[in-house]
Amino acid sequence: METTKKLISRREYEWLKTFEKLEPHEIAKIDEYEKKNIHVFVKASKPKPKPEVKKVVITKALVWRKFKESFKIHTGNDFIEIPDTLKNIAPIITYFAKDPSFYKCDNLVKQIGPISLKPNFKKGLLIVGDYGNGKTSTMYAVQKFMQYYRMPGWFKGYKSHELVTIFEGTETPESRKEYFKRFGEHRLYIDDVKKEKIASNFGKVDIIREILEKRYDNKVVTYITCNYREGEPGNIEDALAEFGERYGGHLYDRIFEMFNIIEFKGKSFRV
Repeated sequence: METTKKLISRREYEWLKTFEKLEPHEIAKIDEYEKKNIHVFVKASKPKPKPEVKKVVITKALVWRKFKESFKIHTGNDFIEIPDTLKNIAPIITYFAKDPSFYKCDNLVKQIGPISLKPNFKKGLLIVGDYGNGKTSTMYAVQKFMQYYRMPGWFKGYKSHELVTIFEGTETPESRKEYFKRFGEHRLYIDDVKKEKIASNFGKVDIIREILEKRYDNKVVTYITCNYREGEPGNIEDALAEFGERYGGHLYDRIFEMFNIIEFKGKSFRV
């Protein structure tokens, strides 16, 4: 009478499979196990379907929604939607959404004296306004949600005085070279320019001017915020003229090539 072969356990099967050379009876055990469990091996051999990656379509509505969520997290307050703030934020939202309505925004500057400006999405942003009317909180809120979702054009932000402090901490030619590589490439937001001190590191260096010049040469997108000149609120021409006084006439000329210029209008929200 033929006896029924006893099937080996899964553990014994896996143990036998670790050997390169096996005895005939051990090979038979493996074959018998695989025949009895063929459904397991067929299932395991089928590649798992890759999850469908849905491409996020960047729209004006999406950027607006994510901005308000990020603004609330960053500031602890809801974004105040009044005529002034909505006009301020419109060119920011439409710019990062690459929406054509950007070109029609009221607070997008299109003329400076005799100079006719040519806004486009390849340029960065230079945002000018009075103290406390939301320039910095707006850009940091944009930075946070764009970084989190890795949206096209996401960037890192630093205050101008932070960049001075970091530079002053460099101690060797190599570390200074690395500094300019770090801040001379990739998208960057610099907050509150024109107010930083001159850096002191084996000599005096106007570090923001150096960074902006390198970024101009490297043709990388830059975002900056600044205030009107002290005592000249609302005077956009004078605010930009101060760039020439602070960083040199050659950089003044370049700001029109590097930046779309946006005015933030309205009173301060600081208490």
